[in-house]
Amino acid sequence: MKKVSMLFIILLIVIACKEDKKSDQETALTPPPTIPVEDFFKNSEQRTFRLSPNGEFIAYLAPYESRMNIHVRKFDSDSVTRVTSVTDRDLAGYFWANDNRLVYIRDKGGNENFHLFAVDKDGSNEKDLTPFDGVRAQIIDDLEDNEDEMIVGLNKRIPQVFDPYRINIKTGEMKLLYENPGNITGWQTDHDGKLRLAYVTNGVDTSILYRESEDKPFEEVITTDFKQTLAPQFFDFENPDVVYAVSNLGRDK
Repeated sequence: MKKVSMLFIILLIVIACKEDKKSDQETALTPPPTIPVEDFFKNSEQRTFRLSPNGEFIAYLAPYESRMNIHVRKFDSDSVTRVTSVTDRDLAGYFWANDNRLVYIRDKGGNENFHLFAVDKDGSNEKDLTPFDGVRAQIIDDLEDNEDEMIVGLNKRIPQVFDPYRINIKTGEMKLLYENPGNITGWQTDHDGKLRLAYVTNGVDTSILYRESEDKPFEEVITTDFKQTLAPQFFDFENPDVVYAVSNLGRDK
């Protein structure tokens, strides 16, 4: 009797093992769920979040008519305001200029002639700050401590050369700050938003130009080659004629 019982138990174990093996085989043969190709290319529901300077509003990009547009929501409210309604192309970027106004970047039809636009957080008072055909805008300094102005480079005068302009983000009024002779590739401001440094390069050597104020001419301070690095970081807060920089000059690395 014990022998029969033992054989019966062994038989049950064998059957169970076969069933488990069969189940594993069926699972292995079952293909994983298919992920639609569209999921790899469609826009995110929300992305690129930006907090307003006063911390009361959150802006983000979300689809409208299949294009990414700016939306704004107050933290203590569920109400969302769509600030922009661009339908031909996604915005290239945006940021808060102050507590009430945002600046965004877009081109037309992919021509890469990026324009700067400003708009209030409720979607009103939208303005093209650089309304020039065939002209590209590039931000030099958003002037964080100046709520109404920013410094922008425009190739408005000569297509191959970008001149710096000071632009009022409310009125669109602009002022040419300096005529680029053609070899200046970068600029740097002091804590008052004044252009004080300029960078000149010929592809091998880089020169740093400095001036005491915007009504003085630029003068060359130093020239480095491609093996050397001297990168100004910021002006001293107390002494406006002192610049802090990082460099590998005088080092063997």
